[in-house]
Amino acid sequence: MLDHLYRFTRTTPGLEKTLRLVQSFCVLALQIPTLENESISRFNVAKTQFALTRRFLRFFNFIDCFNKAFALLGSPSSAQNNVIKTVIEISKWSCFGCYFLLEDLTLLHATSIYPNPYNKAILTEANKFWFYALGFSILGAAFDIIFSSASSASKTKDEKEKKEAPSINRFSLLKRMLCVDACDLLIPGTFLGWIEMGQLGVGVGMVVSTLVSGWDMWNAV
Repeated sequence: MLDHLYRFTRTTPGLEKTLRLVQSFCVLALQIPTLENESISRFNVAKTQFALTRRFLRFFNFIDCFNKAFALLGSPSSAQNNVIKTVIEISKWSCFGCYFLLEDLTLLHATSIYPNPYNKAILTEANKFWFYALGFSILGAAFDIIFSSASSASKTKDEKEKKEAPSINRFSLLKRMLCVDACDLLIPGTFLGWIEMGQLGVGVGMVVSTLVSGWDMWNAV
């Protein structure tokens, strides 16, 4: 168990998920009505600092996102696959890349190194791209679920003997769509005012999203 925990936290994604879980617990703790002022102040500081640390860990994520988008644009196999699915994936990774890049532009302001008068405007645009990216991710998962169901219905007799594989795949997609992307959507949605949700709901969604996605990472290391 400890060896597995060591392998998980030594990876950047694993460490980021661990800090995210602690941050989400801080969000939930701040919703306790009987919390004293001193505790509120400490949880607020903890939440802010964990969030800031996570931003350093994902500073170069925009490179990977844009790389995935360009790979889909230049891949010969993309033209052979469903065009709609390819467009959705390119849009998703492009929006994620824009989100991470814009967020990086506010890091100096967040660390009080160089105040930026446009910080709020940049963060607003970053969260819009995050919202769009998650929307495309949900759309892509729904597209795969629908068409994997349709394709499984037209399988030959020999392929039907392996019918468990697409079912597991659809379950994984559904879990990702509802327990990760949909829950994460609450964060930029409430920030932008596009979703009416209290911080308690956002905190619960953040915990669920982190645990589900973190568990997949845990099993992979």
